[in-house]
Amino acid sequence: MIDLSIIIPVYNASALIERTLDSVFKQTTKYKFEVLCIDDGSTDNSVGLIEQFSKAHDNGCIRVLRQQNAGPSVARNNGVEHAESRYVTFIDADDYWEDGYIEESVSFLDAHLECVAVAVGCKNISSLGGDVSYNPIWLSEDLVKEPYVIRDFFAEWACDCFVGTCSTTIRREVALQSGGMRTDLRVSEDYEYWNYISTFGKWGLIPKMLYISDGGDVTWSQGWLNKMKCRWANAPALSVWECRIVSTFEMEMPDSYKMVQGRVSRNLTYCQLLDGRLTLSRSEALKYGEYFIKDPIGRLMNLAKYTPFTWWMLAKFLQYREYHRR
Repeated sequence: MIDLSIIIPVYNASALIERTLDSVFKQTTKYKFEVLCIDDGSTDNSVGLIEQFSKAHDNGCIRVLRQQNAGPSVARNNGVEHAESRYVTFIDADDYWEDGYIEESVSFLDAHLECVAVAVGCKNISSLGGDVSYNPIWLSEDLVKEPYVIRDFFAEWACDCFVGTCSTTIRREVALQSGGMRTDLRVSEDYEYWNYISTFGKWGLIPKMLYISDGGDVTWSQGWLNKMKCRWANAPALSVWECRIVSTFEMEMPDSYKMVQGRVSRNLTYCQLLDGRLTLSRSEALKYGEYFIKDPIGRLMNLAKYTPFTWWMLAKFLQYREYHRR
């Protein structure tokens, strides 16, 4: 029986895919794993490099699946459907793992049957300047030093947003039962998935930096603005985003879920503002603004939401800011 399926969406990833695979195969672990590379319509030599890597290692555990370009969510769902393991995990084709990712993640889920998923810490490194950043949770003096089971996922996630798409391992039967990541969402689809998964059981957290993300800057300038415009244009109302999560609530909505609504709505409202959908975005801010995270943008939106004119002014400011980002 294969213990873990490692799913890698691949789209024009020739610059870093070999490093990603190398970090997987250098893992020290007693667990058996397979690697599913989902080619999302690449036009470069990504698949050729994967095949070369597979031949060099000659262990037969790398599989390449091809699909027409449909995005990473479709690729991840495709990988889950073809996985032959007890657990599934994701890694982007331009990032890498520290040693211990497989061993610690699988061991935790084996030891905690009440948990449907477990997350590890992620370190973000700018490949342009080498600057290192962390989610604030990993720098907190109150952080528990040992792996633990999260008591209230909604409350902890809304406060710290600590789960990353590629720093999480899930029981495969739960990933299948959930129906996978929603492919109709282009913004915050990962947020939706992790919160939905939490309705199937407990989450665990391993407070170690085992996932390293530093490849995003390599492709940052490749059509960045056009990609973001597409995301902004597809940002839905919160009620659309949360529909399958709230459908699981048997009675009234948990109080801690209102914090989730605030964090996500702040993100969606920001995108709607940038897209020029002023009526919808202001309506969302008026409805959920009291739960927005208290970052500078969230505070600005709460100040500006009371009149159409101040809301329009905020939209113009934020649009200028994004269009002139460097």
